[in-house]
Amino acid sequence: MNQTIVKKATFRGKRKGFLVDMHIHTNYSFDSAFILEETLIELDGVVDAIIITDHDTMGNFSKEILLGLESKYHLKNFSESVEISTAQGHILAYGIAAVPSNNLRPNEVIEIIHSENGLAVAAHPFTLLGLGDLIYDLELDAIEINGLRSKHANDLAKEAAESMGLPCIGGSDSHNRFHVGTCVTEFPKKVGSIKEIIDFVRKGKCKPVFLQY
Repeated sequence: MNQTIVKKATFRGKRKGFLVDMHIHTNYSFDSAFILEETLIELDGVVDAIIITDHDTMGNFSKEILLGLESKYHLKNFSESVEISTAQGHILAYGIAAVPSNNLRPNEVIEIIHSENGLAVAAHPFTLLGLGDLIYDLELDAIEINGLRSKHANDLAKEAAESMGLPCIGGSDSHNRFHVGTCVTEFPKKVGSIKEIIDFVRKGKCKPVFLQY
């Protein structure tokens, strides 16, 4: 897996690829008071798009609200995603219609995600709320490299992805302004929908990128 570090102040016109922060929390997550517009202010001119992944909730932003914010901040907003708390750790689900029931087993959650042609990603797997070594027994689509977690935890995630032949995505796991945009996913060209993101990740056409100030 390739891993790149670029300056956080980089502007869209001065770099290749399409950058998406794939793990964003808003005030709809129980552990975050940071509203979506505050996130967009921080990331305007830094990334091209974000994916909202609140804890166990989705559909909190209407299409009209998202389109208005996209126009104001020139950032694509993808909302069809969620961070699911399974009985044994967290899974990021992209491209599903609703949040599965609480406290299902990880394999049950992944079956639901795949039944909707969604993407199942192990969120920060080697941390307290991650799946740990259980990832080796699951039909995951990718492993997350997480901007909020330690280098050691991310190194373990990278090694696991390589041994499993899975791609890695990048996400900041942001809960406040200091977390936003720390790690993102780079795609080879512009993406306009969750479906395109899922297709790129499944083909391995993505890589995590750490942004720094």
